[in-house]
Amino acid sequence: MSKKSPFDYVKNINTKAQYDEDLSGYVPFLTNRTLAMHMDTIMFAEQMNQYHSLSPQLQYDFYYYGVRKGRRFGFPKKVEDHPQLEMVMNYFSYSRIKAEQALEILSESDLMEIRKTLDKGGNT
Repeated sequence: MSKKSPFDYVKNINTKAQYDEDLSGYVPFLTNRTLAMHMDTIMFAEQMNQYHSLSPQLQYDFYYYGVRKGRRFGFPKKVEDHPQLEMVMNYFSYSRIKAEQALEILSESDLMEIRKTLDKGGNT
């Protein structure tokens, strides 16, 4: 029998299909991180982060018997970057945070001027 994926254990915790005796592929870090992404299980993950020294068996039992059965899929969506963010970062030598703040202030004509200044010609 092959080693199970760490996410198989998370799926089993969420569905309560069957209790897993074999925890050879269980990775507490990935389980904590996955369950920390959902509002109803974030406090369970926080408790396991505080007691990270517990054995994998105890951590699995805590999640299996503590977390309610439910469908928890997906990850939070990444925030989309502004199309001109990279251009402003290069032009002003700003960090990402500073460039985002500058984009709130800059007008469309300012962005056109920056685009013309950074244009090196040729095919892009």
